[in-house]
Amino acid sequence: MKKFLPNLLLSLFLALLITGCHSLNQKEQLLTAAGFRTVVPTTPAQSAHLAALPQGHLTPVTKNGQTLFILADAKHNSLFVGNQSEYQAYQQLRLKQQLSQDKLATAAMNADATAEWNAWGGLEGTLWGPGFN
Repeated sequence: MKKFLPNLLLSLFLALLITGCHSLNQKEQLLTAAGFRTVVPTTPAQSAHLAALPQGHLTPVTKNGQTLFILADAKHNSLFVGNQSEYQAYQQLRLKQQLSQDKLATAAMNADATAEWNAWGGLEGTLWGPGFN
């Protein structure tokens, strides 16, 4: 158990580090899974407009009375576009992902707490009463 815990904590740390580095990529994957379409600019004016948009954030835009949600990614020269139902699907996928990450973090904390109790020695016996040492 003593060797398992440091490896587990190191693995969790690396997973969180990688998650932080690829957060935009994960967001794009969730958007695609939710049904958002990828639009690539075809003119210099579109490319300039893409660069001027807020990068990496979902932004609501009203066009022809319909609310669309866009995410600009000038680094990859693309724009993600979705409607209200696709946005709601994205929110549900994001919530599921967050719950999964929370469960992983909870498991790591529980493993850490269990390992700390091992320092007390064999707690299997009587902890109180006449047989307690």
